[in-house]
Amino acid sequence: MAKEKELVEYLVKTLVDKPDDVQVNLVEGENTNIIEIKADNDDYGKIIGRKGRIVNSIRTLLAVCARDSGKRWLLDVPDKENRDS
Repeated sequence: MAKEKELVEYLVKTLVDKPDDVQVNLVEGENTNIIEIKADNDDYGKIIGRKGRIVNSIRTLLAVCARDSGKRWLLDVPDKENRDS
């Protein structure tokens, strides 16, 4: 398991009320890796934060952690229309 995925999973699980419902998936590509986050619908606000500050902070930490990997890393948090109910 990639250290980047572990970092994101740890951060997200500490933020939410239902950490057992959090799923963090790593999709590896040739030049880009994507970390997808799924959580309880009530917890997305805690992950995103006001004006997206928390999710942007997580993205910054991810970029710092992954800077030596030679790949681009994206953090995907689904918007309201694309979340499972």
